[in-house]
Amino acid sequence: MIEATGRAPAVEPGTWGLGGNSKLGRDAFLKLLLTQMQMQDPLEPMKSEDFIAQLAQFSNVEQLETANTQLTMLQRAQAAGQALALVGRNIATTDGEVTGVVEAVVFRDGRPALLVNGSEVDPGDVERVW
Repeated sequence: MIEATGRAPAVEPGTWGLGGNSKLGRDAFLKLLLTQMQMQDPLEPMKSEDFIAQLAQFSNVEQLETANTQLTMLQRAQAAGQALALVGRNIATTDGEVTGVVEAVVFRDGRPALLVNGSEVDPGDVERVW
């Protein structure tokens, strides 16, 4: 176990996560690792195995973040393709409020919406296509 001989800067609760603005990113991780190394007991320094394990964990997190970004991009492209495939086809929504031909696809904040009779319809609300 590694113990600091001094006081390291505290990480506020809720700042460790994978989403939103409260993300502890690469720079913060490296800063924490550097602080940990600076504050270690010189008579009992960090073992090289511990240091390598932390770097491996950091590498794994970076790879997961990259994969997550790529999956998000793939999901958006798939949603756009599915929405575009409905142009010119008749649809009905699950609540039955909108029925008609999909005239166009518009994008709001990167998400597709179907334009039917002047109304924007979420593709997830489509119940029937013919």
